[in-house]
Amino acid sequence: MRIYLNKNEIEKMRNWKECPVSLREKLKLQEVFLIEVFNTSTGTYKYEIYDEPQTTNMSHEIRVSGWLGTINNINRTALGKFNSIPEAISSINDEKLEEGDSEFKGDDHLLYVGFPVK
Repeated sequence: MRIYLNKNEIEKMRNWKECPVSLREKLKLQEVFLIEVFNTSTGTYKYEIYDEPQTTNMSHEIRVSGWLGTINNINRTALGKFNSIPEAISSINDEKLEEGDSEFKGDDHLLYVGFPVK
């Protein structure tokens, strides 16, 4: 199957954050990005899944995997890119997750929040 892009669409693809959802859908770029969030004060984890890669907290560099930074004892680490939410969840070793709410409800790119079940 061939997908034809016009010059404007090709230019928009140069920067992931500016790539419109309609273009991502046209190209079947339905990836999700898994983030591990660790509260160093309480020793608790949660996992967040976004529809776009997250950025580091200081340089704002887009990062698919690796440490994103720590703010107010909240450590965030990107754990990779996956084809679906279930695939991302299954990649978390030895953890069963319970879906929950997040304090980041204002983020339109946040798709899922899961907390480890003890």
